Order: sequence, then C-alpha cells, then structure tokens
Amino acid sequence: MKESKENPFEWIKGAKIYQVFIDRFAGHKEKFTEEELRKNFLFGNIKALMKKLDYIKSMNFNMIWLTPFYVNQPAGYHGYHSENYNHVDPRFAYGENIEDKNVGDPFDPNDVNVETGADLVLKEFVEECHKRDMKVMMDFVPNHSYQTHPFFIDAEKNVNSKYRNWFYFIKNDKKNEQNDSNFSYLSYLSYLNIFSYFFSSQNKEEKKAENNKEYRHLAFLGFSDLPKLNLSNPEVQEHLINSTKKFLRYGIDAVRVDHAVGPSVESIKAITSKIHEEFPKVPFIGEILPFGLANDSETILGASKEILEKLNSPNTESLKVLDELNLTFAGALDGVLDFSFQYYVDLFVKGEITEEQCIKEIENHFKRYDKNENFILLKNIDSHDCDRIMFRCKNNMLLFQKAMKLLYKDYLGRKDPLVVYYGTEDFMNQEKTVYGEPYGDFRCRQPMYFGRTWMNDFFKEN
Repeated sequence: MKESKENPFEWIKGAKIYQVFIDRFAGHKEKFTEEELRKNFLFGNIKALMKKLDYIKSMNFNMIWLTPFYVNQPAGYHGYHSENYNHVDPRFAYGENIEDKNVGDPFDPNDVNVETGADLVLKEFVEECHKRDMKVMMDFVPNHSYQTHPFFIDAEKNVNSKYRNWFYFIKNDKKNEQNDSNFSYLSYLSYLNIFSYFFSSQNKEEKKAENNKEYRHLAFLGFSDLPKLNLSNPEVQEHLINSTKKFLRYGIDAVRVDHAVGPSVESIKAITSKIHEEFPKVPFIGEILPFGLANDSETILGASKEILEKLNSPNTESLKVLDELNLTFAGALDGVLDFSFQYYVDLFVKGEITEEQCIKEIENHFKRYDKNENFILLKNIDSHDCDRIMFRCKNNMLLFQKAMKLLYKDYLGRKDPLVVYYGTEDFMNQEKTVYGEPYGDFRCRQPMYFGRTWMNDFFKEN
C-alpha cells in the first residue's frame, strides 16, 4: 500500500477489508435461544478475534472493519447504542469472562484519558493486526446515543442541565395525539427496509407516554430511545473528537461514520477536519443511505427534503441522485460506503439487468466521481444491515460467484477498496429476510463457525 503526497489516502486503494461483527464472530456462546440471538449479547469478543487474525489474513484480507465497540446499553450487542464514547465495552473486549468491569464515567472531565482493561484489549488487537501488515477500521456513531447515556438522562430531567443543548429538545407539537408513535408510518416502513438493526425496544405505552411530554427530542428516525446528538454544539464536537482521537492513537487506521446523512455536512466537517490535523492519513468513510426518509426529514440534516423526495427507492435514476448527494459530503468525509454499487449488483442478481449492463452502469457510476478522484468509494454487496448476498442470490451458486466477481473486479483501473462481510467465505445464508419484523436483522448476524472456508481459493486468487 503506497502513499502519495497528493492523496493521503492512497494507501487504501485496492484494500481488501473483512467486516467483523464483534459479538457474533469469535468466542461467542455455542448454545443460545432464538430470543437471545435476536436481542442479546452472545459474547463474541476481541480477545477471541485476535486468535483468528491469521485465518483472516490467509484469505488475502489486509484490513478489518470492526462494528462499534463503545460502552453500550445492556442489550446493545451490535454496539450502536452508546452509553459512553470514551471506552470499550468490557463485553466486546472479554466476552463472558470479564477481567476488568470498568466502563468509565463520562461526567469525569478526565475520563477520556483513563485506560480501562477493555481499552487495552483493543490497543493490543490493533498492534497484533499491524504485526501482520493488516489495518483496522473502527465504526464511529456520531448521530445519536442511547437513552440511558448519562448525559441524556441528565438533560431530559433537567431543563437547566449543561447537557440540555447536547440534544435537540423542542416543544411537543405532537402532545396528546392518539397514535402511539412519534414518527411517520412511511418512515417506519423505510426503517424496516433499510435500518432494521435499530428496532426500538419501546412498547406502545412507553411511546404514548413520550407523546404526552411537554418537550420531545429529535431521535434517529423518530425512535425516541435513540436521541439525536446536537453536533452543531462545539462541546459535543469536542467530546466526540477527543474520544475518536483516543482510539486513533492506538493505531486505528480508518473510520466508518454511521448514519452520516443524519448530521449536517458542516457538523461532520467540524469534527473530521479537527481530527485530520493530528491524523491526516486517516480516512472518514460515511454511511449515506437516504432511501425512503423524506417523511422523516426533520432528523436528516445532511440532505434537503427536496433531495430526499427523489430518493424513495433505489433505481437507476435515483442512484444518480445518490451519487450527487455523496459528493456534497466531499471535504467533510473522505469517502462513502458505495451503496450505488451494491444496488447495481442487486439489479443484476434480481435479473432486472444483464451482467454486461451491470458493469456498464457501475462504470458510468464511477465516472460521475471523476472530478473527485481521491474520494473513496468502498465497494460492498452486503453487511450487518441487510440480507446476505447468498440469500439474495437464492442459493444459486453460479449467481453468487458472479456477484463476488463483480465485487472484486477493478473498474476503470480505479483500484477501489472492497469489503466482504464475515461468513461470506462459508456461503453463510439465512432462512428468511431480515425485513418486516422486529429484530429480524439477527438472521444476517448468525454466529460464525469455523472450518469450512469454501471460498478460500477465490480470495487467494483475487
């Protein structure tokens, strides 16, 4: 991976990234109920993952993307429900046999400088990756925290709290409405089809009580247990900057930005530009997935309602709009997860376009970025948020292999990086779609079992 003076992210060109879902990859429980699989920690952990680095390296991957490792709420096995951004959750570090239970105290101004045992496990993991010439990408969740984050608890109960302006509290114009939700039905549907991993734990009575409060708060797609952070507040920016810098000082090489379309472009830029002063070679790669969100534009600050209305569903025309939206983040983000690429491959897998048409559409897609040649497009075909590629291929092995070749193909000599979701090498599949029911995403997050690397030769050759 060579570096260039002109492009500080030259090193990521051609990278082959393996995405690890920490709780489900290595060290997890062997026996569990479906209910546990849906909502609970199975105690996969980073210490166990370290023992699998040679396995990942053997398949020609040179980078690992970790799902979030922050201190999370009791059922936050996925890592996206943060209670403290300053530390690694001991469950992610150790699994069931926790050696150090310290989760820090975010109220302590020195908390970010404290190193817990779990933090040191992450530090050791990064060192072990670097020994093998493998890089590490962390998952950054700046749009929202969880309702049990100490700052939000304090802000919600006290209008004079110093943390009140860390969130968005507004007069509740929905007070006493008869429906049992504070988000639109269409947003709910878009949520089912795109963001299934964030199913709210609130029941109807809790949502009704939320509606009857004098003030309401903005939240991720209206799910009030995921309060939206006010990233325009310099104190919030500083808190997230210091937290991220802490982990980058451990040697983490890249950052994936979750729900990057939620905050404003200006707020993201304020954070990334400050971090780039110390870490100029660390790219921030955003998740911009805006389909079906027009009816929840109140919480989407990174795109206008006019743009969101053009993005009802992915098709060849709306994907052009998505490319335009992605480029509005250039300068704030250093690249994006390439969902346009994923959807073009989906059109091929569904039989709506031929393989040749798919390649042509993908090449035209890449040409739309010619004026921003250093903007990273991270190719992917599945992840922890959607049906696995084998399921979408309906167990058709030939179709699956063609989809993988489309992923690994170098288009126009660009050398775009790519990411493969854990278990793909094992043809990992699922019985039903993740969409349409609470916690259905557990189906694409099945625990990993080792010993059947059927795609190993493909990965070594490509």
